[in-house]
Amino acid sequence: MDAPLTWVDDGIFAGGGEQLPASWQDFADQTGITAVVHLRPEMPAVFRGPCAQRFLWLSISDEAETSAAERFLAGSFLASCRSEGHRVLLHSSLGRHRTRWVYVACRILEGMPARVAVRRASRPPWMSPYATDVAAWETFASKARAA
Repeated sequence: MDAPLTWVDDGIFAGGGEQLPASWQDFADQTGITAVVHLRPEMPAVFRGPCAQRFLWLSISDEAETSAAERFLAGSFLASCRSEGHRVLLHSSLGRHRTRWVYVACRILEGMPARVAVRRASRPPWMSPYATDVAAWETFASKARAA
């Protein structure tokens, strides 16, 4: 069973399920999280309580559904939140490990080589193995560097 929340990296946390949105106000107060990347097909979950200062919802259930534009959007959003000092929750209603592609995209956009970012997303606290298309991440990284 997926743990409801885990620390991923400096100021980045990953969570899954419907409990976090349902108890958002208490959760945000306890953790100091002020920004959210939320993945949920069709429509966002209702986060009960005050809105996060920064919030991005994408109708995505799995990394295989993502386009390069969505990877860039989510990764840029996370990088921007980090640079502004926000503590960020990567949340998927279908389970926290479905958010790891957002982390990889962010790390690549921050300058980390694609293979290193993928390797980091293959180690704890993420579940192993990480079934991803490394070549697609390398293409994403080269396009991001060229932009």
